[in-house]
Amino acid sequence: MMKQLLKQIATSAAGQFGPHRMGLLTHDPQLWVLMYHRILPREDIRYTLEEPGMIVTPDTFAMHLRELKQHFDLMDFSEWLRLRAAGEPLPRRACTITFDDGWHDNFEYALPIIKATATPVTLFAVVEKIGTDFQFWPNIISALLASNALTAMQQQPLLARALNQAAAPADMRNRESMAAVIKTLKQFSDADIFTALDEISWHQHLSFELPRGLMTWDEVRTMNNSGLVTIGSHTCNHKRLNAQLSNAEITHEIVTSKALLTQQIPTAADIFCFPNGDYNSAALDAVTRTYSAAVTTQRGIVNAANTPVHQLCRIGLHEHVSHTPRLLGARLSGWI
Repeated sequence: MMKQLLKQIATSAAGQFGPHRMGLLTHDPQLWVLMYHRILPREDIRYTLEEPGMIVTPDTFAMHLRELKQHFDLMDFSEWLRLRAAGEPLPRRACTITFDDGWHDNFEYALPIIKATATPVTLFAVVEKIGTDFQFWPNIISALLASNALTAMQQQPLLARALNQAAAPADMRNRESMAAVIKTLKQFSDADIFTALDEISWHQHLSFELPRGLMTWDEVRTMNNSGLVTIGSHTCNHKRLNAQLSNAEITHEIVTSKALLTQQIPTAADIFCFPNGDYNSAALDAVTRTYSAAVTTQRGIVNAANTPVHQLCRIGLHEHVSHTPRLLGARLSGWI
């Protein structure tokens, strides 16, 4: 009980006295880059199949925008980067919003709120998967667990190892258990995970149809044509850019994705987003040569004077940590 009380006190203090409320610890302008993935109502089946750290509800997202407008200059990401590169004055407390992947629910639920509030955002699209029936492997894993397909999964060595390491209970049909299995699987390459899923013919073990994951290109263009949504690259195939990939694969994911994106969206932003926040020196070099800026998943607030422009940190927001103004404020402080 004491631990919970101390946590509540710390949360309230961070929300009230963090740099977004009481001033900055530096005289340099700063930028809060907020990271979102999915916007889904609780009653949507996709909500129950997604990791808790990936979602906010439409109501929570709308509340976020109201609160952000009180404390920040909400800016288009590309405009902030342009001003910084040109050495022009920047707001002391700027904020920009980013979405990763290109989920269909961004079109369904986020876009109406974005338009109603005239909020500029940047969406990082997985270029070769937009407009296809591609499913990210974490969502396939969640669907298998929700379908109680443990027997089939235990018959495949890699999947069985992940289940055992996650100390999977007999009933895995809750989001926390799903997230634990997904976390253990991230030690393996994406290629190995998809191979394991293909070996068990994962489609055959689902008790329901897995809903569509990503947008079509027409939907992406509709978002872009709103004048509020800028599109950037999130690689070709969402492969994690680490030592598990060859240099040729890294080049394809980084360089080719930009070329393909500009074919579809000529006004695409010259900004890149590292999948899962993973990158090695070869990936960072390729991104630095190809894009004017890039975002990671490293948590923090961007300092205009000294944060490397190709390793920009962000603050991830999801329902559990931000569903009230008090919790949102604590998260924005960068302290909690």
